[in-house]
Amino acid sequence: MAKIVSRRRFLGVAAAAGLAGATWPRAATQARAASKTELVFVGFGGTYQEGQTKAYIEPFERETGIKVIQTTGVDLAKLKAQVQSKNVEWDVVTLPDRLRYTAVQEGLLTPIDYRTVDARDILREVVTEFAVGHVTVAMMLTYAKTAFKDKAPQTWVDFWNPTQFPGPRGMYNFPAYSMEIALIADGVPKDKLYPLDVARAFRSLDRLKPHIKVWWSQFPQPGVLLKTGEIVMTPWTRTITQVLAGDPLGFSYEGAAITYEAWTVPRGAPHAENAMRFINFALQPQRQAELTKYVAFGPTNRKALPLVDAMLRPLLPSANLERGFLLSGDWWGPNLQRVQEQWNEWRLR
Repeated sequence: MAKIVSRRRFLGVAAAAGLAGATWPRAATQARAASKTELVFVGFGGTYQEGQTKAYIEPFERETGIKVIQTTGVDLAKLKAQVQSKNVEWDVVTLPDRLRYTAVQEGLLTPIDYRTVDARDILREVVTEFAVGHVTVAMMLTYAKTAFKDKAPQTWVDFWNPTQFPGPRGMYNFPAYSMEIALIADGVPKDKLYPLDVARAFRSLDRLKPHIKVWWSQFPQPGVLLKTGEIVMTPWTRTITQVLAGDPLGFSYEGAAITYEAWTVPRGAPHAENAMRFINFALQPQRQAELTKYVAFGPTNRKALPLVDAMLRPLLPSANLERGFLLSGDWWGPNLQRVQEQWNEWRLR
């Protein structure tokens, strides 16, 4: 069985977190000098990486004989330090799209070897020179069913309407996702979002700000807040998983911000060839469908969705792409720092 090497477990998801991990463990350093039949995988930890272990890593080890050493803590600063020092410890990194852009611009990744990696059935929008998407994640409108027994909110316009849909709101404390949602609530068509009108988004958020009780930053938080009644609705990415677990939550994909996580290989990875073999294995439709048994993220392989359980299939982001929009990592990559500074100032007002 694969071993996860980490000083602490992470609960964030990629599509949307990009959180720093624990200090790089010595065990992974030892792996770098180990046999050529190994590779080092870094993910976000928690139930997500446990699912990846069962769906991808353990079957890959059995089929190929290549041992996968795991760690947690996807962090561009660490990746950059490894590449610049020419002491790369990681072989496969799962990166959210918004981090992909920066990693490419800073020369931290090696091109995907599409002679080894078969991406013919992968959604065209998530296949790039340096990264290939493997899951879709949706930031969707989520609400407590107990708070809306007669008429429930279904759009971001409803979310912005505390008169018709009363109650305290939660909001992700981060400009990506939030700016797009604010523009859709203000009437911008979802196919006309980019380039983002940042000033208009802040004006839209100004109207909602008095009704936001909690600005959350950790992805497990909304589940607790909705269950206790501290908030009645919020954008959230883990809704489907909690619905399947029996939580009384309602949701809508209308105007949902859909993003993806991608497989990447660091520049100078010591086991790059093994990494490409792993990526090709994990992109197979059977493997992607298997992951949905553990975490309700959508597959990117078009042949995977029919293999997903029929009850789960219509609930996944991949089955609802036309109702939402694809978050643009190419826009956020060069603009995130500037908008983040504006966001921080706006939050303090």
